[in-house]
Amino acid sequence: MGSSPPTSSSSDAESEDENEEFGRLLNIKSDDFLALGEKILHDILKITFTSTSESRIIDKCFGSFNIVHILEFDGEHKIVIRVPITGKSGSLEGVACQAIESQVQTMRHIRANTTIPIPEVYCFDGTDNNEISAPYIAMAYIPGVNVGKMWFNNDGGVEERRLKILSQLAGFSCQLGKLRFEAIGSLLPPLPSENTMSSIGPCFDWVQPEEDPDDVGVTSFGPFSTSDSWLRHSWTPTIRNPKDHYGIACSKILEAMFPHLPQTPPHYTLTMPDFDSQNVMVDDDGNVTGLIDWDNAQTMPDYLGFARFPGWITRDWDPLMYHWPHSDRENSPEELHRYRQHYFREMKTILAATGSKDYHLTEKSHIFEAFYIAIANRQHTIPICVKFVEEVIRALPEGNAFDNLDWKPLGVLLDIAYGELEEEPWLQLQTGLERLMALSE
Repeated sequence: MGSSPPTSSSSDAESEDENEEFGRLLNIKSDDFLALGEKILHDILKITFTSTSESRIIDKCFGSFNIVHILEFDGEHKIVIRVPITGKSGSLEGVACQAIESQVQTMRHIRANTTIPIPEVYCFDGTDNNEISAPYIAMAYIPGVNVGKMWFNNDGGVEERRLKILSQLAGFSCQLGKLRFEAIGSLLPPLPSENTMSSIGPCFDWVQPEEDPDDVGVTSFGPFSTSDSWLRHSWTPTIRNPKDHYGIACSKILEAMFPHLPQTPPHYTLTMPDFDSQNVMVDDDGNVTGLIDWDNAQTMPDYLGFARFPGWITRDWDPLMYHWPHSDRENSPEELHRYRQHYFREMKTILAATGSKDYHLTEKSHIFEAFYIAIANRQHTIPICVKFVEEVIRALPEGNAFDNLDWKPLGVLLDIAYGELEEEPWLQLQTGLERLMALSE
């Protein structure tokens, strides 16, 4: 549900060749970044340092849509400068400008109302009228490494650290659950007359034209007053107007599941747009030091918002992305189930203590998330629908209508598409899909 993981790299020629879609942003001089950093230290942080000779860029990371520079001054003061790909043509305008303003507003709102470790935003500029001649966000440095780099370390205590990380994240997610909004959309900066209140504006998303994937932009849609209207907007043309037999079958399966999504109260909560391992920073002991990458953050229905599982413990429900047992950097389905159970118990303990029963949403949030991915990402639609069919048929009692059929998931999809699946197995499949989505009492 978010951007691709960033890859850390130095600023050598090979890395820049691999990221040529960033255009002129690759050519910004180090001295210009350091001049910007020095200005921020002096004007905003009120810090003076003795020698500019010890000022340097200590790391440079390329994400899918940003270049992140980490600056160090006097051997101790660090600043992160995040430059969005949308700034390669100059100042941000229209939707792209709104999106970066929304990201800053979201981060500041969460920092002001929770104890979640989000980087402090020092300043931002949507124009190119500055030291680096490009839009940027300047924020505090978060120490540590991302969870993706330590999750599969085989040294002693790895299991304890994994559970410790999940427990902390459950606590942070419950804090997000207390920040409630009346619509699905993104937080916008307050107008001068509104004091500190945030308003809800449109949702934002990256757009890459198929004919020119390097021409990255930002699109907007919404806001939405109901979950149903937002979800219907998210349905890809593959599902809305299927052109092939697998698309027809998947459309029928997803339509059968749609009415059984949780009916939650008319409020919406924030969540990380990409709640995955590369965006959770931890120290050597498994203490979470920061949650990063809030591009295009928005409010969501609770079951896809604060109550959902971290993305790396739901990978078995997105078959296109899940490479177990062929990769040694994947957990088995049994391990992932165990981690989800731990996270659910943590959410239940925290929420039940406040009198809330919203923890019920967490238990099957990986299924609700898989449903959302299936309707919104056409490459994932068929593999996820196959997974749904497999899980439903596997859970049916003995003597079910599929027992006498030499069924295979793709064959079931084709039978549905051609109208050749008999009434009894189709009814059992629909009932199974409903049970798959049903919340525990």
